[in-house]
Amino acid sequence: MSNLKQLSNYFNWLILLLIGSTAFYSLYIIRSNTEYLTVFRWDSLVVLGIIGVWRWSWLILHALRSAIYRTWQFPRWRKRANCVPLAELPPVAIVIPTYKEKPWITERVFRGIAREAQTLPHPLTLVPVTTPEEIEAISNIIQSEAPQSVNLVPVLDPNQGKRGALALGLEVLNRLNFPSDGVVALMDGDSELGFGSLQLCLPFFRLFPQMGGLTTNERPEVYGSYLFSEWLQLRFGQRHQYMCSHALSRKVLCLTGRCSFFRAEAALAPSFRNLLANDYINDWLWGQFRFFSGDDKSTWYWLVRHGYQMLYVPDVMVTTIETISGSVWERAYQNMRRWSGNMFRNGSRVLGLGIGKVGFFTWLCVLDQRISIWTSLISPGILLIALLEGNELGALLLCCWLLVTRTCYLFLVFWDRKSRLKLLHLPLLLISQWGTSLIKIWTQMHLAQQKWTNRHGNKGRSAGGASWQQWWLHSSSRFLLLAQIFIFVVLLLWQYGTVSIIQDLAGWQWYRQQVAVATPTEIIEARDYGLEPNDRQDDSAALQTLLDSLPTKGPIQINLPLGEIDLFEPIEINRSHTYLVGQGTQGTVIKAHPSALTSKAVIIVKPNNLSQPIEDVKLSGFAIATTAQKTNIPTTIRLENVSQATLSHLKVSIDGFHGLILEGTEDVTVEYLSLDAAFQAEPILKQNTINTQITSINSLYSHIP
Repeated sequence: MSNLKQLSNYFNWLILLLIGSTAFYSLYIIRSNTEYLTVFRWDSLVVLGIIGVWRWSWLILHALRSAIYRTWQFPRWRKRANCVPLAELPPVAIVIPTYKEKPWITERVFRGIAREAQTLPHPLTLVPVTTPEEIEAISNIIQSEAPQSVNLVPVLDPNQGKRGALALGLEVLNRLNFPSDGVVALMDGDSELGFGSLQLCLPFFRLFPQMGGLTTNERPEVYGSYLFSEWLQLRFGQRHQYMCSHALSRKVLCLTGRCSFFRAEAALAPSFRNLLANDYINDWLWGQFRFFSGDDKSTWYWLVRHGYQMLYVPDVMVTTIETISGSVWERAYQNMRRWSGNMFRNGSRVLGLGIGKVGFFTWLCVLDQRISIWTSLISPGILLIALLEGNELGALLLCCWLLVTRTCYLFLVFWDRKSRLKLLHLPLLLISQWGTSLIKIWTQMHLAQQKWTNRHGNKGRSAGGASWQQWWLHSSSRFLLLAQIFIFVVLLLWQYGTVSIIQDLAGWQWYRQQVAVATPTEIIEARDYGLEPNDRQDDSAALQTLLDSLPTKGPIQINLPLGEIDLFEPIEINRSHTYLVGQGTQGTVIKAHPSALTSKAVIIVKPNNLSQPIEDVKLSGFAIATTAQKTNIPTTIRLENVSQATLSHLKVSIDGFHGLILEGTEDVTVEYLSLDAAFQAEPILKQNTINTQITSINSLYSHIP
């Protein structure tokens, strides 16, 4: 059976390796064909690349720190800890609230405590805070297992929740004059100590006088749901990696309530007990409210505030026993809500302590917890936008990226774990990351709403106040939540290229300036400046002279006359706020003579100084044709370094390379364009364009292959 499990483990690693390798090869193919990358804007790719480098640099830093801690730093500490004589280990007490646990769980937990107590030189003080029925069962277990090694001090649970039970147990220890140089463990009633747990943890309190607490490695043992079990295996693997990284700085981000050890001088301090029983926060939105869950975060915050060091012991394993009934998804959701709320409620006040008190790296980790809830949703958000827009190539690109990065991350998490990596962990990781971020986004605006279904039934807490105050608070939180989501969606659309924030704002500002100035448009009739239609004489000189003689400022509209206008030379527009308007595609026809236009366009719009773009140009209401059946004119209309231009109600009947070239343009609108010609290349060529809107195109020929 063990060989089959080992083969299955190798098979899962191989399948995930193949998935990651295939996805990586697909990315390599896309990278080798840069035209595939045009599905995204280049500035979007740069921003996404910066975010990706930041997130993965942070992840790799954690991985390196974790590896250093596991393979170098902690083994050195373990060797020193093993040299502490057994007789010099500090006395230990365990406070363990338990409420209506299943009898077989209670038996396993307290037999494990009794077993570990027999390995110590001093009797262990055990303070279970529970019901009368469970006190009797616990007493029987202790009497049968280790009556000489355990000093049992049972306390009746006053039905005030886990926080109150822990504070009551610590108060009992204080009345018993428990030694201040001892160690107090706070445990859950469903957590089982592993073999040698106490002997392996206690020496560190002798080695490090500034250490106020430590927590241990964990593994889940789940009954009732295979899916929930594998999800916890994944989460505990992630917890192990980050705990090792944090502990390298002699700080951790949480002293888990399942099992943590505290220096007695800290745990028995009146302020420590008071914080456990009556911890609260003054939130900027919800005001003052008490914490219902999160006792492990309160104890951690107390140690941080008082300057204690903390440690993670990776070679001590505590088993968390979970029994699942009902909906697995509901149970996971409620757990994530509780964990996320505890994190946010304590994160703000820890950041307020400052880097000097918390430590630079730990302070950054707490800050990163608040930022990562948004960055984790960038990839799935853009993937969803790509799918909605029918961009299959963009969606494929993102899927390959997700598969490569997540398989690499799973290898890091399970590299030295006894729990086996499985193919199921890949979708569980994605669902967990994205789902957790969504839950955290909701939770950060509803901090006062607390719910815990694991103890004393189904309870919830919220900030108090009159009904109208409650309505105002909830309405405000919903508005702020929707505002944050709206801003995030807009940023995603900008990253994808659907909207252009900078250009749109610039256009809006320009529009405001135009409205504020309210400069009237000057109308000029081209016929008054020597341009005679239907005379078969060159009109390019007269039209170009008119364009060059225009004043430098102010909007000007040049009306082209009815009839045919002959151009032997290209026309250049080098001025902003210029509108060239004909009498319709059937009324005004520009006849291009190809003998003089073989290497140029018919109409060219570009600034004299290429560093300063032309703005607000309009070409409308005329047709462009030729006097010959075949021409070598490269293009009919060329726009270069132009912003906010409109080309509308135009007809192109010149066979050439391109009908229209847009190069280095922004905010160009092309509408109602008739391409009644054959082109040797693309009818409309775009090069380095931003926010080009092309609608209502009637193309008789696309291009000649």
